[in-house]
Amino acid sequence: MKRLTGILLIASVLVLGGCKAIKKLGQFYVNYNTQAVFPANLPVNLPLTIYSPEIATNSSQVFQNNNTNASLIQSVTLSQLSLTITSPQGQTFSFLQNVSVYISSDSLPEVEIASKQSIPANVGDSISLDVTGVDLQGYIKASQIKIRISGTTDQVTTTNIYANVYTKFFVQANLLELL
Repeated sequence: MKRLTGILLIASVLVLGGCKAIKKLGQFYVNYNTQAVFPANLPVNLPLTIYSPEIATNSSQVFQNNNTNASLIQSVTLSQLSLTITSPQGQTFSFLQNVSVYISSDSLPEVEIASKQSIPANVGDSISLDVTGVDLQGYIKASQIKIRISGTTDQVTTTNIYANVYTKFFVQANLLELL
């Protein structure tokens, strides 16, 4: 009886450890980069809106590369969003008072995914925004997504400011359904 209990205990540990390993295999990140242009002569203390080009998600290929498919995706959350000025050299985000970033697709409504309030005057050429934690799986499963940036400036800009918008999404798939 002791031997059977021992065997069952070892089998339980192996099974549970295997489930955790499979769960971890179903976790991966998806990164997207797009460009945004803050135009010259933005009005100070008035709302601004900037649209990025549409982003192809290539989700079917991304899921396949990670040994899963859309039906197995349990959740997708934004883990990081940063804006980095690419031009002009030496420009900083000190012209921004606050900024919010939204995502949408043709079939889904716009939702806020990240923001930064009270941006300090001594900020550099890159800022990391605070993410909202909302589930975005429908957006990543869509064929294309759109990014909209809104905010308020507190300084006059004299030239177009080009920025890279970097997003990093955490995807959790349920690979146990494959077993």
